[in-house]
Amino acid sequence: MKVQGYEISQTVVDKAMTWFPTDRSFTAGELAGALERLGVPSNRGTLWTASRAADRLLQKWRKAGTHAYSGGKWKRRQPSL
Repeated sequence: MKVQGYEISQTVVDKAMTWFPTDRSFTAGELAGALERLGVPSNRGTLWTASRAADRLLQKWRKAGTHAYSGGKWKRRQPSL
């Protein structure tokens, strides 16, 4: 995924998600922080690359039905059988 000219690999996204177990909810800011700690630039300016990447990932996951937003936090949905 390319965000503001920076390529974010699926490996980085997968590693960031391991910090949030399925039973733990998280905020977009926490996801952005995880991405920053994994090397995504923060670009402390008007648009932060890590924040924008977190926003795009959350939009993608919401549309795919894998994550839900409730009470100010995001949580992974359990797959239905």
